[in-house]
Amino acid sequence: MQIVESKAKSKHGTPTVLSLFTCGMGMDLGFEKAGFEIVYTNDIAKFACETIRANRPKILCDEGDIIEIPTNEILKKIGLRDNKIDVIIGGPPCQSFSTAGMRNGFSDKRGIALLEFIRIVKETRPKIFIFENVAGLKSMPKKHVSFYERLKQKKKKLSKEQQYGSLFEEILERFESIEGYKVDWDILNAADFGVAQKRKRLILIGSRKFSPTKTLEEIKNNAVFADPKIANKVGKRKWKNLRQALKGLEDKEKECTRFPKWGKYLKHVPPGGCWVDLPKSMQKKAMGGAADTTDPLRKGKQGGRRGFFRRLSWDEPSPTLVTSPTQMGTCLCHPNENRPLTVKEYARLQDFPDNWNFVGSTHQKYRMIGEAIPVKLAEAIASVTYDHLRR
Repeated sequence: MQIVESKAKSKHGTPTVLSLFTCGMGMDLGFEKAGFEIVYTNDIAKFACETIRANRPKILCDEGDIIEIPTNEILKKIGLRDNKIDVIIGGPPCQSFSTAGMRNGFSDKRGIALLEFIRIVKETRPKIFIFENVAGLKSMPKKHVSFYERLKQKKKKLSKEQQYGSLFEEILERFESIEGYKVDWDILNAADFGVAQKRKRLILIGSRKFSPTKTLEEIKNNAVFADPKIANKVGKRKWKNLRQALKGLEDKEKECTRFPKWGKYLKHVPPGGCWVDLPKSMQKKAMGGAADTTDPLRKGKQGGRRGFFRRLSWDEPSPTLVTSPTQMGTCLCHPNENRPLTVKEYARLQDFPDNWNFVGSTHQKYRMIGEAIPVKLAEAIASVTYDHLRR
């Protein structure tokens, strides 16, 4: 079989990117903006692949489970030999490691997805790979023990698998075992890079060419925004707020889901508020047992759970967008209207272009956007990566 050089590589001389677990293309758009050429995308979800094809019809989209796609088949499709790919990006799902009552870990299909990411890195030998995931991955235990169980077992020593951070420790070991790569990681807040959203992501970089530690340091040093409490002191601009982000957005359709019956309480919550701002007479009805302060395990903790019945503020960045704005514990209600954020508002807060065509049901659109890395954060990572590749 004859494998020819990628047309994109030979014609434009641009660095190539192989994208895994692509979803709505948030990471990909950031890399495109920084000057990279996306030569391959993959996702198991039909609606994600239809979205990729609708917006980037010339980019190869391989629909299916990456577990069933051999590496040599990927290389054949894109016309590249191994060692010729510049960057691999992706955020494989890791939920399987922290499922209550069980520990399927790497034997679970979602855990195997991480191993497949590592498999493709090993077999294609890119100059750089970038793995991204939720910041909470850093502290996840391999074996889930609920908060209340931990309190009850305070004096009992937890097993290594039950300790916070045990999952990421193993993931890091697996990445560090890839021969020829230096690996480092950090937690980046999208708000520091001009995204109107307090969204922290774990970014892990592996490189054959240069120090990933210096790359991460340079990315952080390039951040020009900061928490308003310290922005002036550190000579940076204040975080962008919701009002600034949604200014001028044309959204005639206002496509969104509806809140369940509990949404009736939201009309009593002020902008920037949550369940603690409900009249006292309503709090227990709205929250049920979660507001029970007589429970000794909840004593002094009634001010928590700030995601419940949450209404956003115009004057602050949005909290982290999740895969649905209508979950009671991670509620994302519009500042003035008694509705969740629309699909277009969601997309704007993740810095997708206003004309980006998300294909699928409303729930599927929320999921694609909520799972994405914000485009501006991806661009910040990609820009430094591009500079280092060119040195």
